[in-house]
Amino acid sequence: MSDSAIDKSQIERWKPLLEKLNDIPTLPIVATKVSELINNPNSSSADIAEVLKKDQVLTAKVLKLINSPYYGIPGEVTDVKRALAYLGFNTLAQLVLSVSVISMFSNNSDSNFSLGDFWKHALGTAVTSEVIAKKIGYQKPEECFTCGLLHDIGKLVLFQIAPEEFFKTLKLAEREKISFYEAEKKLEVPTHGYLGEYIANKWQLPMVIRMSIRYHHVDVTPMETILESIKTSIRIVSLANQIVVKNKIGYSGNASEGSISLEIMKSLNISEAQLQAISEQISDDIDNASAFLRSA
Repeated sequence: MSDSAIDKSQIERWKPLLEKLNDIPTLPIVATKVSELINNPNSSSADIAEVLKKDQVLTAKVLKLINSPYYGIPGEVTDVKRALAYLGFNTLAQLVLSVSVISMFSNNSDSNFSLGDFWKHALGTAVTSEVIAKKIGYQKPEECFTCGLLHDIGKLVLFQIAPEEFFKTLKLAEREKISFYEAEKKLEVPTHGYLGEYIANKWQLPMVIRMSIRYHHVDVTPMETILESIKTSIRIVSLANQIVVKNKIGYSGNASEGSISLEIMKSLNISEAQLQAISEQISDDIDNASAFLRSA
């Protein structure tokens, strides 16, 4: 079963499960407004400052995050306007989206699956995605951070709507030492890419985030309907995920030893030496970014 093409018979078989997706709550209004601003090229910093005024709790979480070592802003940032002056519109908007999504899935817990380890893997992928994006000169590296942070959100969706299917998949992956994605395909359950994109669509997240969630396990080279810039983002997230699995940073159900795709490295023009440098850099960056999880 390919994640790039889901046939109608499979969707029919999954129908009772997929209907439960309607029970997943919508994003907070402020986060939805911020998503709209990101998608609107005419948006300004003043627009996002005005929107954030309407959710003091979310604003407090974002400001706490901005004051973390990851951003290294001198002095304490106590208001959105000063944050915008240092970080810019796009970075702050991506932070608001990220914190909103993490907050929605922070209450799910089970002794057989560590949410802390899940988010550590997600954060590792986010940081690594941003590092790779900067290395190759991608125009919006902060966008890749968000794509990386949310790439596995479909696993939490499955955990919430069908815990039995989730744990069946998790146990198969662990028993056979394979990835969660390979286990999904063997069991013919909806892939986390499919479920994640479904929810990202419901939340009206930007296209680049939706596509990175859906296709981070898929070769997007032959897909003519996807913009080349979005393909680059998907490849960045794919490679970042592989590096994080290989380096055993956190755990989100991939029980394989991990492997790095030479094809993706080549498509991103990343050498073995650069790959090594990226692996060495991310350790410190992830430590500094750990405030993400505490803030959310």
